[in-house]
Amino acid sequence: MKAGNKIKIDGGMSSMTDLVFLLLIFFIIISSLVNTSHQIKLPEGTGDPSLTSPVKVYIDSANNFYLNSNSLPINISSIESQLKKEIGENKAIELLADKDANRASAYEIIRIAKQNALKVVIKTKGSK
Repeated sequence: MKAGNKIKIDGGMSSMTDLVFLLLIFFIIISSLVNTSHQIKLPEGTGDPSLTSPVKVYIDSANNFYLNSNSLPINISSIESQLKKEIGENKAIELLADKDANRASAYEIIRIAKQNALKVVIKTKGSK
């Protein structure tokens, strides 16, 4: 004898995936509506600007090094000692290298900064 009435007990997976996608869409929409920015009004500062502005290292197209507004080029062998004199309390170097300068010159400044635990900001020309 065959039993003609067999009842299948299967969970429908399509309804479960629909539920997961609806929950995902719900959380994406809710998370985009949440405003996490803080309105902070910073105080005016009257500190010494030389402590907040980085020491500028210029490298021209002929691979000559200059510190800040000094018009005389500095030899590569003495650039580290000159940087240590200029850096003082400041812990940042702003590197301004000509696009035609040798990359090894820029890498040398970055190496010196890394050895002395200094931050390097590489200045580039902004796009128009």
